[in-house]
Amino acid sequence: MKLFHTREYILNRSNRLRPDIATFPGIKISRRGAMVILLVMAIGSASFITANKFATDSMTEYRMARSEADGFRAHLLARAGFNGGLGALKKIPEEVLYQSGIAFNPPPVPLGGGMIFYKLSPEDGKINLNSLIKLYDNQPNARTQEMVYRLFEQLGLKRDKVFPIIDWIDENSQEMGGGAEIFYYSGLKPARKIKNAPFYTLSELVSVKGFNRKIVYESLKPVDYDKNRSMNFKTEEEKVLVTDRDFVLANNVTAFMPYKDTADERINLNGAPYHVLMSLSDFMTRQAAMRLLRLKLEKGGYIKELRDLENLPEFQLKTAGGFTLYKELAGEGTDVSGGRIKTKGDIYRIIGVGTINNNVVRRVSCLFDLANDQMLYYSED
Repeated sequence: MKLFHTREYILNRSNRLRPDIATFPGIKISRRGAMVILLVMAIGSASFITANKFATDSMTEYRMARSEADGFRAHLLARAGFNGGLGALKKIPEEVLYQSGIAFNPPPVPLGGGMIFYKLSPEDGKINLNSLIKLYDNQPNARTQEMVYRLFEQLGLKRDKVFPIIDWIDENSQEMGGGAEIFYYSGLKPARKIKNAPFYTLSELVSVKGFNRKIVYESLKPVDYDKNRSMNFKTEEEKVLVTDRDFVLANNVTAFMPYKDTADERINLNGAPYHVLMSLSDFMTRQAAMRLLRLKLEKGGYIKELRDLENLPEFQLKTAGGFTLYKELAGEGTDVSGGRIKTKGDIYRIIGVGTINNNVVRRVSCLFDLANDQMLYYSED
């Protein structure tokens, strides 16, 4: 019997009997060493998590800073476009603006790493809803009211929708027709405050009883309109002169406060869409409206003088007062001071737009009173 062992055997056996020694193939680690290794690994993991979170937060802050920088650049481009439109409006004769074809809405121009463009549109070719109430005595304006009646009928809206607008604008608390005053708006959930003052912008109309964004800003064209008015029987001129844009309420009405006491309720013929023309008089016919639009095309896009309408057969129709349609609209020889129409535009909407990388967009817009060289409204978004 072998009574002795080698030195290596004795050492290995003694190590296995000691709990503070960990053995691995070729490696001997004490319990304290193992704890140190685990602690180092934990610290490394925590450091990695912290570094990863810091990197994520830093990237988020970078993206935010980049977004703000791009937004600022787009805003500067929008301001440049706005100033370009304002300069064009002030320096280029109105007749040239209309006749140039693209002066009101030129193509975008690359600038500063983005795109810049502006758009001009005559706002006094629309019906100003604020003129439903006479500013000097806070009483309903019958002539504007009749025009809005006719416009609503053209667009398939009920006539009595005009009454909530009047109640929203006038200063009293007496409901007019099917209108709405403080009792109606305070009962809404959530409650809404009636303004009892003129509109500041047309966007306020969506807060008025009976109106919403769809009615104001989307097409009111009847679904079966084209079917009932077959395209086979519409002339090429009609296809060009009456478009889907004409069926949007916001393209037919506006809302602004005139500068001081310079209110002018006349409609600018050069900026008036088809349905506004049809709303000018009970005696306005489709033939007369289309003839006026064709005359505008014949004149290169701009009617300079009202007298260009005087001898047109479509405007010789007799009205209830015994006047011709032309005289009723122009106000010549009638008791209507100033008439209902004009050819010189005074109020223009200017919109400047700047874009960066096609996904950052900023817009600057205003209503500008060209006759008084005054800004009536200004916004940035």
